[in-house]
Amino acid sequence: MNKRTSHWALVIIWTGLIYSTLYIVRPICEFLKQYTPFDAIIWGLFVLTLIGIIYFVFFHVRRMKPLSYLLFFGTLACYAAALFWLKIPEERIHLIQYGILVCLLVRALRLDFPPSAAYAGAFVLTSLLGLGDEGIQHILPNRYFQWKDVILNSVSAALGLLLWLSLQGRQ
Repeated sequence: MNKRTSHWALVIIWTGLIYSTLYIVRPICEFLKQYTPFDAIIWGLFVLTLIGIIYFVFFHVRRMKPLSYLLFFGTLACYAAALFWLKIPEERIHLIQYGILVCLLVRALRLDFPPSAAYAGAFVLTSLLGLGDEGIQHILPNRYFQWKDVILNSVSAALGLLLWLSLQGRQ
């Protein structure tokens, strides 16, 4: 399988995973809230993700430019602020879902477009896919459309893109 096919396959698989779980995620979350420390589990996922990102930066990314470090830690601070600002645990999951999606799209688009066009395209496509997510929820009996979530999906894409960009600034 060539790079283009594998990169776009990952985009399609990740988007399919997000879309295909829309109906079942609400009952699962309600069950987990009732029988587990759900909020602590979500926080734990973010702590593990943060540790993984920091490990990657310090052990796999060779020296970054000072501005890239500033962007990296600034983006992490924005993630932390969003985590505290979002009171509903399920909403925090958007930060991971759409952060990963934008990075997958950047990788796929960089094969055919210059960096700036790939970054802009990835953000726009991720935002549109986030809108599609809410559109699907509008027709599901146990979900509903919220503009707040559309915006959250786009903010999540922007944060993921900023994190990606910070990791590209090597010396």
